[in-house]
Amino acid sequence: MNWKPRKALVLVTCALSVTCGFAFLTAAQEPSPKQVPAKLTCGPHSSNPAQYKAFQVDLQFDVTGSLWLVDWKTEQAEVKFRGILSPSGTMLVAGLGKSSEGATWTYEFSGQKKPTGIPIPQVSLQSEQPKGKRVCSLTFQS
Repeated sequence: MNWKPRKALVLVTCALSVTCGFAFLTAAQEPSPKQVPAKLTCGPHSSNPAQYKAFQVDLQFDVTGSLWLVDWKTEQAEVKFRGILSPSGTMLVAGLGKSSEGATWTYEFSGQKKPTGIPIPQVSLQSEQPKGKRVCSLTFQS
């Protein structure tokens, strides 16, 4: 059995396919994201510290070039963080969260990359329901 014609047919079919061609180009252009562990630590919520206690959670950021991404989900809530590290070393990250009960909140932070590693900036969490804030920090463990 001659495999050359069959291989050629498969390659031509794949090359003509938009999906296959796009998948090949995407795979060739985008490196796999690097995983960078981080720890989000937040103090109690200002509206009711006894009910909304302090917490810590381990996160795993996907880093591709200068983009930093993580989607964190639990049964009660979901948060999406999106960030960028500029060529000058300034890091900006924002997060948007929502709970299964309809509460929403945002995280915002920025910091300067230090020569010895990734910044550990203070994070501000502002929520609408319940109205209030938390003082948080995000520590990258590179």
